[in-house]
Amino acid sequence: MGFFRENGLKFMMIFIVVVVITVVFTFMFSGRSKKIKTYNDMEVSLKEAAVKYVNSNKSLLPKDETSLKKINLDTLVNEKKIKQLFALDDENIACTGYVTIIKKEDSYVFTPYIKCGKYYETKTIAKYIIDNEEIKQTDDGLYNYSGLYVFRGENPNNYVKLSDKLYRIIEINSDNELKLISLTKTEDDYVWDDRYNSEKEDNYGVNNFSKSRLKDSLNEIYKSDFFTAQDREKIVKHSFCVGKKALADTSLDGKAECSITENDLYVGLIQSNEYARASLDEKCNATNRPECQNYNYLSSLSYNLRTITALSDNTYQVYNIRSGESLATNCNNSFLILPVVYIDKNALYQGGKGTKEEPYLLR
Repeated sequence: MGFFRENGLKFMMIFIVVVVITVVFTFMFSGRSKKIKTYNDMEVSLKEAAVKYVNSNKSLLPKDETSLKKINLDTLVNEKKIKQLFALDDENIACTGYVTIIKKEDSYVFTPYIKCGKYYETKTIAKYIIDNEEIKQTDDGLYNYSGLYVFRGENPNNYVKLSDKLYRIIEINSDNELKLISLTKTEDDYVWDDRYNSEKEDNYGVNNFSKSRLKDSLNEIYKSDFFTAQDREKIVKHSFCVGKKALADTSLDGKAECSITENDLYVGLIQSNEYARASLDEKCNATNRPECQNYNYLSSLSYNLRTITALSDNTYQVYNIRSGESLATNCNNSFLILPVVYIDKNALYQGGKGTKEEPYLLR
């Protein structure tokens, strides 16, 4: 007992020192684990700060899916939701940034953007592709086609992966939205339409898209497990060209196809002219040419590839791509759907080279 009584003060001091050292090391390593080490970490921190800020300021949320809200980095710094961000390559360079918020059905999507001088800038998937893909005049690749960026040729680098499914980029439009076609077919068969047709006096279907079975089916597919919740965050409502086209009209310009549009669709089908547009065969100068299957990345999909385009020659037929040619088929003929979707212009580039082995990834 005398030993402990005489050395109690020493034990107490040692205990206090050990506790202090433990606290210091815990603080150091916990701080280190949360320290921003990459620009991606910086974007994540900015997004988290915006979420916290909006949680206590609900009025800042967009009211509907057509609205977009933006919160600047300066606002979040002033509200003490985040500290000022600096370039990782030069701590004297302050970063600028903001977070966009869009409404998707019953949830909200927050997308962070930062620019740190010459060292780093957040890029959308569209901007990354346009900046890094050579604009071609010949051979496979990305073409400037009447104001659109269109992928053409046998094997362009236009693969995108959403969840577990591969897609090909058909085009990047003037709003920097990616138009994708799935390489995965639906498991179930569908018809374009199977209503009673007065012209044929039988259930051949009616080729009016806005009132078709197809429109209903496409809406059902969007809500099905074909798409994951993460996919639906990136897919946006869009207008699709649903104009009718005469069988004698073999033009590639899309004017007939886009003479009528159907708005607010999440899922559509390919247009009759888009298949031929992807071919680099010089003899593919009309939608009914079999040469259109040549030098065309869509050729592997062209067996019974139904389009969203109806014929204007009658009330019961639509266009179907078979062996490269855009031909008429009856509305009530069943087919497997290759969904076509538009990706949000705010979707960010995560990685990939656009090849089948390394497809583009979004975040």
